[in-house]
Amino acid sequence: MNIVIAKLGISLISTLLIVMLLWKQNTLTLWLESKSARITLLIGWIVLRLIPFILVYLIAGLEPTSDVNGFWDEASKASLGQVVYRDFWSPYSPLYAYFLGIWLKLWYSPKMIVLAMAAMDGVALLASYHFFRPFQSRGKFLFKSILYLLLPGSLVLCIIGAQEDVWMWLFVILAYYVRERTLKVEWYAAILALGLLMTKAIFVLILIPLFMLEKHKLRLVIPMAVIGILSIAVLYPLVGWGFTQPLDEAQTLRAPNIPSVINPLFSNQLGVGEKFWNWIGLAISVGLACIAALRLRNADFRMMLSRIWVILYATMMIVQQSAYSNYIFLFLIPLVVYIINWKSRTQVILLIIFNILCVVHPSFWWRLEMPCYMTPADITATQQRFLDYIMQVSIVVLTGYFIWLAFPKRKTFLPASKIQD
Repeated sequence: MNIVIAKLGISLISTLLIVMLLWKQNTLTLWLESKSARITLLIGWIVLRLIPFILVYLIAGLEPTSDVNGFWDEASKASLGQVVYRDFWSPYSPLYAYFLGIWLKLWYSPKMIVLAMAAMDGVALLASYHFFRPFQSRGKFLFKSILYLLLPGSLVLCIIGAQEDVWMWLFVILAYYVRERTLKVEWYAAILALGLLMTKAIFVLILIPLFMLEKHKLRLVIPMAVIGILSIAVLYPLVGWGFTQPLDEAQTLRAPNIPSVINPLFSNQLGVGEKFWNWIGLAISVGLACIAALRLRNADFRMMLSRIWVILYATMMIVQQSAYSNYIFLFLIPLVVYIINWKSRTQVILLIIFNILCVVHPSFWWRLEMPCYMTPADITATQQRFLDYIMQVSIVVLTGYFIWLAFPKRKTFLPASKIQD
């Protein structure tokens, strides 16, 4: 349980620093108004990403653990020219391992994977500045960016867990940014397709509400279809149906999510583990995102995307039986920068608690040998199991709260702004 204690300790230190910053929120925001965004974000990244990396992996000499071992297996083999899905197993999209493999050409070590994740996190934050710039002053964005870098959900999951989920947010806002600059739907579609090939299969979910709202549907679909067909034309002769390996992830039971929480209350009569739960989860998450998108169809695209992104992937985190709390890293940037009202004490306190729970629970659950509760008696079998179940329930409830916060209320509409052609 040492890793659990370490993550909890880092989370508490982060929380203390966040409280100190919030105490001087107005002064710091005003001060940051005159600062260079790029330099400020770079300094923030160095202090809260690069220095922690150096302290943990170079000075303390700790070795990366957990998911990094899997990433290392993929990336090291990809860097040697082996074929994904044929020569090594991967739950990710086909280009993921090869992109990490490029980083390993600079330093052939699992630690390089952690550094690559930290770098991509910094790029995502910088891209987010350009994405949100028309709607937030420089000082407000930079202040929220520092808070994001400090939050346990980003700091620990990036430097200790080396999670890649923030890449998905990066690709979707890069796609919008290119469309805004080039006025080309085709380039927008191509980058979305590249995002799907570089990250995870679940990236495809955001394409459904985006397609639904798109005026130029053929111009969106045709480039993506061409890229998809070419990808299959390359993969199938090499690996056969092996390129469907990422879909196997949906069969992996994890926690916390609604199925894991309610299953013992129904004495394991819900069919947890069956495929129909996956389809139910997809229908709920995509359905809510599409409803939100329709309500925001006249809103600015950036505001609409921020809300439906949080709604879609936060909902997926608690309805999909293969989801777990590391997925907070997927939607944390838009949640912190756009959804959360940092003047609201309630929202801030719940966000911090949510971050701590999402950071601590995966390691705690893993070290309990990933229990799946079948009956109420299983919950109270030991104090540790009871604590695990309470954390699961808390994460599910808090996720629901932030989904509600992001969901557009019927009487609340944002200023209209058309998507550029």
